[in-house]
Amino acid sequence: MEPAFDSHAHWDHLRFDKDRDLLLPTLPKSGVGLVMNAGCNLASSRRSVELAERYPFIYAAVGTHPEDADEWSADVENAYRTMAQNPKVRAIGEIGLDYYYGGENREKQKAVFAAQLSMAQALHLPVIVHDRDAHGDAMDLVRAFDGVQGVFHCFSGSVEMAQELVRRGWYIG
Repeated sequence: MEPAFDSHAHWDHLRFDKDRDLLLPTLPKSGVGLVMNAGCNLASSRRSVELAERYPFIYAAVGTHPEDADEWSADVENAYRTMAQNPKVRAIGEIGLDYYYGGENREKQKAVFAAQLSMAQALHLPVIVHDRDAHGDAMDLVRAFDGVQGVFHCFSGSVEMAQELVRRGWYIG
């Protein structure tokens, strides 16, 4: 049997601090051969890269989650571009839009999502997209960056949206 690929993990999260180094070595023995650890902000992305450098079966994604959009700056983008030069960094993510709570700055989220899609396009890297209650705006931005592909994680869009994404070469998670 082929080992499994966990395409979306957050092993860098603080909740794993007590037992991360006990749990991670057990993954290959348990049938998980590869893990993509997605960053959510600059600190999380740095921890993801550190994990990827420590464990041969872990790869990292670097990016700013929509809930952390206020942290975005040119310095953060430059840090991600630098991290993306590491061969263990294989994606930009977790990026996207989240309108669930209603009080978010939608224009800021869209600007940050667009900047990260542009960065992924320039770096020829796939993306990991978080889209919660923002399907129309998420699709408008994906369409604006033709050729950028990746995975819509925790997908909750329509059948038509899924079909369009698959036609464009995307994966649905």
